[in-house]
Amino acid sequence: MSVDYDAVMRAIKNRRSIRRFNQATVEREKIEMLLEAARWAPSAGNAQPWEFVIITDGDTIQRLKTVMTGIMGNIKEGPVLLLICINKKRETVWTRYDIGCALQNILLCAHCTGLGACAIGGFDESMIGRLLDLPEHLEPSLFITVGYPERDVPAPSRRAIDELVAREV
Repeated sequence: MSVDYDAVMRAIKNRRSIRRFNQATVEREKIEMLLEAARWAPSAGNAQPWEFVIITDGDTIQRLKTVMTGIMGNIKEGPVLLLICINKKRETVWTRYDIGCALQNILLCAHCTGLGACAIGGFDESMIGRLLDLPEHLEPSLFITVGYPERDVPAPSRRAIDELVAREV
């Protein structure tokens, strides 16, 4: 195996969804690194249908927690929320897939820079749009909590490869 493959697989296998963070401030440079990783995600027809909202203001995070209590109830204040929005002017039938690719790049980059992150979905998009005063062409898709992990999280179990292959023809 090549060194690059080993490094990539190590990042994939060691990345965890982090839901508890310490109060250390996430450096602007690291936020920009995450956005740079997202920028290079593949997208159908190179549409790049994503735009991001960076949320660091504690009052805004508290307002978000009031409308997403079941989802964000266990998230401590801050340190950073990223909101991936769909730019409806750049949307294709593959946009949700494209957003997933950008998300995975962000999650892996966060892990490799010593940050923890977790994707959050299942919220009222229109309410979030109003609360954040988003323009009409931006549709909230996923939040990502980003910060320094409070503790290590053990690896979950994974199905064996032979369980994943439905058939080989």
